[in-house]
Amino acid sequence: MSDSTQSSFSFLSNWKFSLAVGVPCFAVGLGVTYYFYSKSNNKSQLPHEPTAKHDIDGNNTIRKPLESNGIDCNTVKVHKLNPTEQVEEFKKQGNAEFSKQNYDAAITFYTQALSMCPQSEKGLLSTVYQNRAAAYSKLNNYENCVADCTKALELVPSYKKALSRRARALTELGNFKLALEDITAVVMLDEFKNQSDIEFADSVIKNLGKKNLEEYTKHNVFNLPTKTFIDNYMKSFSEDPFNDEFSQTLMKSEVNIGLELALKCIKDKNYEQIEDACKEELKKTDNSLIRRTLALNLLATFSILRGNYAIGVEHLTTVIETPGVPNKLVINSLIKRSSVYHQQEQVEKSFEDLKRAENIDPNCSEVFHHRAQIYLLEMNSEKAVEEFKRAVELNPTFILSNVQCCYAQYIHAKQTSNELDTEKFLNKLKGFVIKYPDYVESYTLYAQALTEKGAYEEADLLFKKVYEIYPENATLLVHRALVVLSWKSSISEAFTFLQQAIKVDPKCDYAYETLGTLYIQTGKLEEAVECLEKAVPLSKSEKELLHIFSLRDSARAQLAVVKRLGLTPQL
Repeated sequence: MSDSTQSSFSFLSNWKFSLAVGVPCFAVGLGVTYYFYSKSNNKSQLPHEPTAKHDIDGNNTIRKPLESNGIDCNTVKVHKLNPTEQVEEFKKQGNAEFSKQNYDAAITFYTQALSMCPQSEKGLLSTVYQNRAAAYSKLNNYENCVADCTKALELVPSYKKALSRRARALTELGNFKLALEDITAVVMLDEFKNQSDIEFADSVIKNLGKKNLEEYTKHNVFNLPTKTFIDNYMKSFSEDPFNDEFSQTLMKSEVNIGLELALKCIKDKNYEQIEDACKEELKKTDNSLIRRTLALNLLATFSILRGNYAIGVEHLTTVIETPGVPNKLVINSLIKRSSVYHQQEQVEKSFEDLKRAENIDPNCSEVFHHRAQIYLLEMNSEKAVEEFKRAVELNPTFILSNVQCCYAQYIHAKQTSNELDTEKFLNKLKGFVIKYPDYVESYTLYAQALTEKGAYEEADLLFKKVYEIYPENATLLVHRALVVLSWKSSISEAFTFLQQAIKVDPKCDYAYETLGTLYIQTGKLEEAVECLEKAVPLSKSEKELLHIFSLRDSARAQLAVVKRLGLTPQL
């Protein structure tokens, strides 16, 4: 899944385009439902929010008040005023003290105002509660701040200033769930116009996600990804150590335990048994160096696929630093560790491992192939092209390098606005479909290029054709869903493809994620939450899990706000 530094809210404008080109929706949050709810938010349906003249602006910050702070409230000249006017006078005095940063004194005046305020004056009452909450906030008394904001909101549920202040106080108290609901309400009521609130909401989503992640990982382990995902990962290595002569000999053995069993499971694609078989091998005390390090590499590979990066890196490092390990296995371990470092955003360490691998064997095509992929992920198409060309030069028969090199050249031509080369490499991608009609990447990369060009019908036909060849590949159905969204804006067709994808492969997290996001965009928040809940145990890493949590928590918060404020979706 690709990362994104964009706001959960600002990402909305690019969401549909991103879906169309096959970019996973990262950080798509509350903004997805803006269109559906802001227009239905008729202000006449909501309780009146106090006017600006009633309240004060105090940034969040809070301690318990003094009982009187040495102030004689009776000295305030209120004897000729009616009750409401008396409240206004005490509130005015409180505001004056607040502006002087005399927060304890301000609290005393606000408290006096509250004790005198008629219960029928809901707007005024809520304002004074909010003002006193602001003073508590300044004294870092977050508990009292939350309590007063809650009282203000009981009187006027849509009071944005009270919602915003309570959200910030709740964040200080670590209650990110309710804080997210409150700031979501503010953002929706403001029709996504306040950038500061949007940024704060994103920070709350991240904090809530981290809290959920910590709790989840205490009691759960990551599952292996789909069979298709693992197949593609294994195919990305042209010089796989599990396919060398030694490994092939073990695969033919009649022994069905330990390393022999693990290698047979790779051949038969029984991926679930591999880790246990490797652990069984590593328990032996009489195994050779090659057997032990091969088992460690294989165990590390599937630990990484499962999202257990720390364990994977530990095993790979053991292989890399053990003297006497064959160069091919060391290089493979360095490449895999490099990919983990990049996933963890340790880009410098990622490139260092690849350079170390290149120094061991300057003619290893895999090093250049995987470095090219990292450059492509880093949006450096020029360097990606250079590396892919070298990979192809060293191993011209590796189809994946050839196809991805062409795609990188197409991307670079687009980025440099070279229309002739853009068309040239687009046609070359088309040629790969003809040349390699059974190779999935030939279709998917050409289809992605066509989607970017706006040739949706042709792209859809390609995905349809390759799905007929590989009917177990549910991701292809997700791609079709994304294409029809951009091509026809056909939500019903997209739903059909996504639901079909889940039937084909119930472990396809990409399908659940995309379906959940589409449910959010169409205002079906309960369905979105249910769908994204199913995606949680299918996540392959902490990074992906954080993303799913952000989507799910955003949907939950919006659902709570819709129910709390009585909003009606307008589709």
